[in-house]
Amino acid sequence: MKIFRAVLAAALCLTVFSGCGPNAENTKPASDDKAFLTITDDTGRTVVLPEKPERVVSLATSYLNMIDAVGGKIVGRASSKIGEMPEAMKNVPEVGFVYNINMESLIGLKPDLVIANKNQHEKFLPLLESNKIPVIAINPKTYDEVKDKLILMGKIYGVPEKGEAAAAKLDQQVKAVTEKLPKDGKRIVIMHATPSNVTVELENSIAGCVAKMLGFQNVAVGATPIKGKPEKTPYSMEALVEKNPEIIFITFMGDSEEIENRLRADVKSNPAWASLEAVRNNKVYLLPERLFLLNPGLHYPDAVKYMAKTVYPEVFKDDK
Repeated sequence: MKIFRAVLAAALCLTVFSGCGPNAENTKPASDDKAFLTITDDTGRTVVLPEKPERVVSLATSYLNMIDAVGGKIVGRASSKIGEMPEAMKNVPEVGFVYNINMESLIGLKPDLVIANKNQHEKFLPLLESNKIPVIAINPKTYDEVKDKLILMGKIYGVPEKGEAAAAKLDQQVKAVTEKLPKDGKRIVIMHATPSNVTVELENSIAGCVAKMLGFQNVAVGATPIKGKPEKTPYSMEALVEKNPEIIFITFMGDSEEIENRLRADVKSNPAWASLEAVRNNKVYLLPERLFLLNPGLHYPDAVKYMAKTVYPEVFKDDK
């Protein structure tokens, strides 16, 4: 809240969220009926699993709760200092942090399936393939993509019904939130702040997807994405003033003091900030990293409720 009080005070002194794009997972029995499963991953690669995997390694901790939801086990995982860790996976051998995987340790575990992140681990695919280790690279961000991957986990572990049930449970949890809300289609913008720059998030980002699920109008829809970052578009004060959002959400990763200084400098250098309806009405909100920058996985309903409760606190005043 310190960030927002500083930004709002500086600005005012100058005046003296359907499922965010379906991404159905392509899975089917392999062409030879002896294979267990064929998967087309998020890189477009076709991966054939001859048998049900028994030695799975996950290179992203954000996938662990999805694996756990279908009763899956792993023999190795990425290290993590943040995020939720299923109890049964806390003492599993580690293969390095998600951005710095130790390939020798990974290969030494002799996995029969590695579940990697498309953005962070695509460079490792040739090495794993050369060692004849099956690997899929996925990158779920939107709600529909998370559900697709839940269903995929069920298929990988030979319990497709558990994947379907887990996805259906998410739908029920989301509906319990969205059915309470007014259908007023508030105009919103989601800004992503780092110490060095500010960008705007589109509907295919996590926060953008949640906003769309809540029926909000993202004023950045239709903007040209940044090359290599399809979920973001460049920040433009002129466009922001023209669209005049009712609510500003801010996601950030990094040192909060540096980001506060960055935002304060932007506000002081541009009086147009004070003209924004969201700023005038103190409707500028911080979104926590764990739900809106890191893949929330099974906690997508928590992200939906967090944003909904932020905008409509009166609707949830009786919730504990």
